Amino acid sequence: MRVANRHLLAWCGPCLPLAALGLPLVVYLPPHYSGTLGLSIGTVGFLFALVRLIDIPLDPLLGALMDRTRSRFGQFRPWLVCGAFVLALGVWLLFMARPGISAPLAFAFLFTLYLGFSAVGLAQTSWGSRLSPDYAERARIFGWWTAMNVTGTILVLVIPPLVLNLTEAGASAGIHAMGWFIIALLIPTALVAGRVVPEPLGAGAPHALSLRAAAAVLSDRRMLLLLGIDLLASAVPAITGALFLFFFTQVKGYSQADTSILLLFYFVSGLAAAPLWIRLATRIGKHRAVALAVGWKGVVQLLILLLPEANVPLAGLGMAIAGVPFAAPVFLVRSMLADLLDAQRLDRRDAAEAERDTTGLAYAFLTATAKLGYALPVGLLYPLLGAFGFDPAPGATNSGSARAGLTLLFLAPPLVFGLLAALLAWRWPITAEVHAGIRRRLDAGAPSA
Repeated sequence: MRVANRHLLAWCGPCLPLAALGLPLVVYLPPHYSGTLGLSIGTVGFLFALVRLIDIPLDPLLGALMDRTRSRFGQFRPWLVCGAFVLALGVWLLFMARPGISAPLAFAFLFTLYLGFSAVGLAQTSWGSRLSPDYAERARIFGWWTAMNVTGTILVLVIPPLVLNLTEAGASAGIHAMGWFIIALLIPTALVAGRVVPEPLGAGAPHALSLRAAAAVLSDRRMLLLLGIDLLASAVPAITGALFLFFFTQVKGYSQADTSILLLFYFVSGLAAAPLWIRLATRIGKHRAVALAVGWKGVVQLLILLLPEANVPLAGLGMAIAGVPFAAPVFLVRSMLADLLDAQRLDRRDAAEAERDTTGLAYAFLTATAKLGYALPVGLLYPLLGAFGFDPAPGATNSGSARAGLTLLFLAPPLVFGLLAALLAWRWPITAEVHAGIRRRLDAGAPSA
């Protein structure tokens, strides 16, 4: 079943503000709160880390609640629309905060934002898994999803330079502009999605809100395999992103302005290549396409190491090549989870078990592993950088051994994690042929073989 383009566009709409929010949370807001609003850098680091730690177990709780939701407005639609208003409030509070803000108040603003962010993102991906039962169409659905995510990242990336270059406002103006940009997109796109996009009904009754239900989802070895793939695949760009600015300024001799240009090459290339990965996944299978993409991500670190110093055009070409697989693992893994949910449904039928809906909980675990994959590298790599004697201050002069340590961390972990993720992805058992058989039996209501 092919999903209409207008439905896909409306369903993907909230990706623009969600993705636009991701970059400021990592790159712009922590320095803003410590440098402009007056909180100490240690306090800011603690607050952002604490909220992320609380946010990770919050995802399974939200997913379980979504699985239990039954309303005349749908199962996931109310969570997406209501969550958008909570998120908009959090964005307004966090981005428009004034100097002198207290640490408890900053924590409350952050928690409000992350609560809305988790609700909207989880509801959207869970809803997307229901839009079509077709193996190839699911790759297309989540391909559109990731393309819109990359577009949102690119749009917000250019806002601070535009504001600072076109006005004489202070540094806070860029933060405020990003906040208003996110809010202006968030509410309308959520309302349009809620109004336009159909929400097919899920199969089975809601599961109990319990640790046993969570353990049942994690007891499937295929689920654990998929979570392992996603964890490793998320860690690769997280490591690259965490060390990117340090590597290109300290090792390759680029200015911070040049590194922003290089990031644009990377993201634009990933956006342009997304349709190619959808076609490739249909041709060779999603799991093989994931293996190729994450392996490419790991090995391409060698190419980045060979990029010339202070040569933006050549480095831009190298970053464009590096960015080709950027989007593929994220959307293909989420499509693969939709296929797994079909397989689990058939397994329960064959075992004469009661049907239960675990869509939200399953996608919540996938969201949690992605967050872990992005959060852990910073916590592990920055202390190692310190052990190498690296000074992260802008303009600092680092020794050759410190730069060598930075290069090692920038190169080795992504290579190892990328290759490990590729090996795991190659073992994925639900191919297009296997899934076609699963769907035939589900649609026909076939008894056990």
